[in-house]
Amino acid sequence: MEPRIEISGHLENREALTDPNAKEYELGLDPVFTDPNNPANDRPHFLYVPPTDKVAKIEKEDVDRIDSFGPWHSAYFASYFTITGLHGAHVLGGVLVFLYMWLPVSKKIYQRNPEHLANRVEVAGLFWHFVDLVWIFVFPLFYLL
Repeated sequence: MEPRIEISGHLENREALTDPNAKEYELGLDPVFTDPNNPANDRPHFLYVPPTDKVAKIEKEDVDRIDSFGPWHSAYFASYFTITGLHGAHVLGGVLVFLYMWLPVSKKIYQRNPEHLANRVEVAGLFWHFVDLVWIFVFPLFYLL
């Protein structure tokens, strides 16, 4: 079996990141790395896999890079953070519009022209349902596939 060039797990001694005297990282291993030949541990994992109690000690000089799973990690994470961030921004925008119409500020619009406010409420409702419809496609794309 080829040696792994990437190991995922949880850093047990976070002080090793800033302490120049620390010689090694202690990494709590994911089940994939504790028994890599087990077909049940093969990637990808869609269901929760509990962490193990096994800890690997890796010398600092053997580590080229320590990284978390952010948008820079892969195309999947970049698209995940972009799409969910845009979706969250649109949800926030919809909530702000509904708050504006719910507060007494929109009472003046209703008193002047009730049909104008009804049209705005209808358009805001269409926007809200469109954002919901987009989420129906985004959720399975990122969480189920």
